[in-house]
Amino acid sequence: MMKKYTAFYFVLPGLLGMILFFIAPFVMSLGYAFTNDGAVGFDNFILLFGNPSFKLALGNTIKFMVCAIPLNIVIPLLIAGLLVNLPGKAARWLKTLFMSPLVIPAACTAFFFQSFFGGNGPVAEHLGVTTGWISTGHSFAIAVGVYLWKNMGYNLVLALAGLSSIPKEYYEWSEVEGMGRIGSFFRITIVYLVPTLFIMFVMSFISSFKVYRELYMLAGNYPNENIYMLQHYMNNQFEQLNYQNLTAAAFVITVAVSVLCVLFFILDRKTDFGE
Repeated sequence: MMKKYTAFYFVLPGLLGMILFFIAPFVMSLGYAFTNDGAVGFDNFILLFGNPSFKLALGNTIKFMVCAIPLNIVIPLLIAGLLVNLPGKAARWLKTLFMSPLVIPAACTAFFFQSFFGGNGPVAEHLGVTTGWISTGHSFAIAVGVYLWKNMGYNLVLALAGLSSIPKEYYEWSEVEGMGRIGSFFRITIVYLVPTLFIMFVMSFISSFKVYRELYMLAGNYPNENIYMLQHYMNNQFEQLNYQNLTAAAFVITVAVSVLCVLFFILDRKTDFGE
């Protein structure tokens, strides 16, 4: 009987912590989202979607995900295709090089990009931009660059593992059948990489919300409007003690992310080797 619940006992401390520090406070705070001046209803959500700052933050966050997430999948996949046949020592050094940004603190990452693209950085000095690119229209490209530099290494390792797991005999068979490289890529590589690509997509989706740390250190609470994200909006609402807007935004984001995650897993099951 004890063996039956052994796994549950190991999971229990983490589960209790999640309930105590995440789920319970979120449920308790929902009262703010549905009450306004004593009235219960959806007024906070109507005000939220009519708020220009929220619409700007939502649009920027969606645009950032649409641009950054595919790049964080395609670029590591292309690099992995070049590295997979390299000798062991060279591949290990290159993997270490690409993985190193993951262990660098966010403050160091922000300082690195600030040094290059800030008002006194070599890029701005070379182009004659006195304010630096971070506070101009180029700030969105810098945000995408920060995200890729910080997270690309993890997806590269996943892509290398996925490519290495594909049996070489399949490619030999494709040569005999005359498929060519393009045919082998779509009929063999992509098919067997579907589970890996799904993990890469989910991890990229999650990490896209974490780019706020670097952006906050680069440009503060109120950055250029091109990189004003949902996390900026929520952090500013918290500082202004506007709990109604804050909890309404948190509820909307939680529902949206939950629905997307469910759709991701449904899609993964439907595409799992031809189902």
